[in-house]
Amino acid sequence: YSKSRKMSPPFRVVLHNDNENRREYVVQVLMKVIPGMTVDNAVNIMQEAHVNGMAVVIVCSQPEAEEHCTALRGNGLRSSIEPASGGC
Repeated sequence: YSKSRKMSPPFRVVLHNDNENRREYVVQVLMKVIPGMTVDNAVNIMQEAHVNGMAVVIVCSQPEAEEHCTALRGNGLRSSIEPASGGC
Protein backbone atom coordinates (compact mmCIF):
# COMPACT_ATOMS: atom_id res chain seq x y z
CA TYR A 1 0.00 0.00 0.00
CA SER A 2 2.78 2.44 0.81
CA LYS A 3 4.18 2.24 -2.72
CA SER A 4 0.88 3.25 -4.29
CA ARG A 5 0.65 6.21 -1.92
CA LYS A 6 4.15 7.35 -2.83
CA MET A 7 3.23 7.27 -6.52
CA SER A 8 0.35 9.62 -5.84
CA PRO A 9 1.75 12.38 -3.62
CA PRO A 10 -0.76 14.37 -1.58
CA PHE A 11 -1.84 17.82 -2.69
CA ARG A 12 -3.15 20.75 -0.66
CA VAL A 13 -6.26 22.62 -1.70
CA VAL A 14 -5.64 26.24 -0.73
CA LEU A 15 -8.31 28.89 -0.17
CA HIS A 16 -7.18 32.46 -0.85
CA ASN A 17 -8.70 35.48 0.86
CA ASP A 18 -10.83 37.77 -1.27
CA ASN A 19 -12.89 40.85 -0.56
CA GLU A 20 -15.75 39.91 -2.88
CA ASN A 21 -17.44 37.14 -0.89
CA ARG A 22 -19.17 37.38 2.48
CA ARG A 23 -17.68 35.21 5.20
CA GLU A 24 -20.94 33.29 5.65
CA TYR A 25 -20.98 32.46 1.95
CA VAL A 26 -17.41 31.13 2.07
CA VAL A 27 -18.36 28.84 4.98
CA GLN A 28 -21.44 27.58 3.08
CA VAL A 29 -19.41 26.83 -0.06
CA LEU A 30 -16.72 24.97 1.90
CA MET A 31 -19.38 22.80 3.54
CA LYS A 32 -21.11 22.15 0.21
CA VAL A 33 -17.97 21.33 -1.78
CA ILE A 34 -15.66 19.50 0.66
CA PRO A 35 -16.83 16.07 1.88
CA GLY A 36 -17.11 15.85 5.66
CA MET A 37 -16.52 19.58 6.19
CA THR A 38 -18.03 20.76 9.48
CA VAL A 39 -19.21 24.26 10.34
CA ASP A 40 -16.36 24.64 12.84
CA ASN A 41 -13.70 23.58 10.34
CA ALA A 42 -15.17 25.79 7.61
CA VAL A 43 -15.22 28.81 9.94
CA ASN A 44 -11.62 28.15 11.01
CA ILE A 45 -10.45 27.87 7.39
CA MET A 46 -12.33 31.04 6.42
CA GLN A 47 -10.85 32.94 9.40
CA GLU A 48 -7.32 31.73 8.64
CA ALA A 49 -7.64 32.80 4.99
CA HIS A 50 -9.01 36.17 6.10
CA VAL A 51 -6.15 36.79 8.56
CA ASN A 52 -3.23 35.17 6.72
CA GLY A 53 -4.34 35.61 3.11
CA MET A 54 -4.66 31.86 2.54
CA ALA A 55 -5.54 28.61 4.30
CA VAL A 56 -5.25 24.90 3.56
CA VAL A 57 -8.73 23.47 3.02
CA ILE A 58 -7.90 19.76 2.64
CA VAL A 59 -5.00 17.48 1.75
CA CYS A 60 -5.89 14.72 -0.70
CA SER A 61 -4.86 13.10 -3.98
CA GLN A 62 -4.13 15.35 -6.96
CA PRO A 63 -7.30 14.39 -8.90
CA GLU A 64 -9.44 15.06 -5.82
CA ALA A 65 -7.60 18.32 -5.14
CA GLU A 66 -8.19 19.50 -8.71
CA GLU A 67 -11.87 18.59 -8.41
CA HIS A 68 -12.27 20.48 -5.11
CA CYS A 69 -10.36 23.49 -6.45
CA THR A 70 -12.55 23.62 -9.56
CA ALA A 71 -15.70 23.36 -7.44
CA LEU A 72 -14.55 26.17 -5.12
CA ARG A 73 -13.73 28.38 -8.11
CA GLY A 74 -17.06 27.47 -9.69
CA ASN A 75 -18.72 28.95 -6.61
CA GLY A 76 -16.75 32.18 -6.91
CA LEU A 77 -13.97 31.50 -4.41
CA ARG A 78 -10.25 31.90 -5.08
CA SER A 79 -8.49 28.55 -4.79
CA SER A 80 -5.34 26.78 -5.92
CA ILE A 81 -3.59 23.47 -5.36
CA GLU A 82 0.02 22.70 -4.47
CA PRO A 83 2.02 19.58 -3.60
CA ALA A 84 1.77 18.85 0.12
CA SER A 85 5.27 17.40 0.34
CA GLY A 86 8.21 19.68 1.06
CA GLY A 87 8.17 23.17 2.49
CA CYS A 88 6.25 24.23 5.56
